[in-house]
Amino acid sequence: MAFKIVTPGFEQTFERWTDALETANSMKPSLKSWFKDIRILEGGKPVWVYGRLRAHPEYLGPGTYNRLARLFVEEGQAEAAAAQSWQIRDKRFDWGSRTYLMGVLNVTPDSFSDGGQFDTVETALAQAQQLVEAEMDILDIGGQSSRPGARPISVEEECDRLLPIIKAIRATNHDWLREIPISVDTTRAEVARLALEAGADMINDISGGTFEPDIFKVAAGFDAPLILMHLRGTPETMQQMTDYEDLMREIVSFLAGQADRAIAAGVDPKKIAIDPGIGFAKTAAQNITILQELEKLKILNCPILVGTSRKSFIGKIINQPEANARAWGTAATCDCAIAHGADILRVHDGPQMRDVCRMADALWRPLAP
Repeated sequence: MAFKIVTPGFEQTFERWTDALETANSMKPSLKSWFKDIRILEGGKPVWVYGRLRAHPEYLGPGTYNRLARLFVEEGQAEAAAAQSWQIRDKRFDWGSRTYLMGVLNVTPDSFSDGGQFDTVETALAQAQQLVEAEMDILDIGGQSSRPGARPISVEEECDRLLPIIKAIRATNHDWLREIPISVDTTRAEVARLALEAGADMINDISGGTFEPDIFKVAAGFDAPLILMHLRGTPETMQQMTDYEDLMREIVSFLAGQADRAIAAGVDPKKIAIDPGIGFAKTAAQNITILQELEKLKILNCPILVGTSRKSFIGKIINQPEANARAWGTAATCDCAIAHGADILRVHDGPQMRDVCRMADALWRPLAP
């Protein structure tokens, strides 16, 4: 669609009706002759005319007003959608249109669910392929376990685990795998920097930037999306720090403060996502409260990530001690999260959770395609 402004000595074409109208209005003071006018044409036909001799200075042809009013609405909606989207490589994330899936790839020997399963480049690459084939939108690769009680490893060891698999994915001959957006699951600024240099696209920091605030500068320097999670203490101490006066208020306050610090360090505010930290310094009852009241995080105007996959509170409720046997319980939490406003779900079981999300989107997102 194109709109052309025509007046003596001037002619210009615009793709957007609002741009054409703004330019035409700005030209009014320069129209000195009573016998000339400014016209906006669409397909050669005038849809807006300004002339000093006209009884109605801005003339809209018959039936044109409603159509142009709809153009204002449509262009406004498109601008709002663009402001609420991320573009990572070839993938566009239009928040609110559907639920996006982040596939977990732990290249660790001691993660609570899949530790030791993918701690070589070969096994990790095979799992990455399976996750992408299951239509994951993001791969979240972590080299440091954050299970309760986990002790930190050195920066060098974390990099030795992470960087080879990131490089292997980016070097593969398969376009569909090579171009998958990669999130690096780390709390360390140096690890994040090296991972982004190796081909990662975004940072997922479970500490919300509290462990190493320099991670904000790294995200800003690469103009990388940043996910901030709520956490008290460390993985070693967090389960002794579950006393809250007002759980959701304190989570919102923490995330708002960390987002402000990230923005002050140069992070694009449109590239910040938030995570309430299910299972991190939370009891089973508190995890359920977060899922039921998730929409309270919307006040921060950021995409919301939720990670419930295979976690121990699910095992307690369904009496299932084996983490990899909690898919059905995870499915229920994913549906609840979507119903209350989640934008991204971090999951282990790709095909199953993909189908859960498709069905839940149809149920809870009436405007979803």
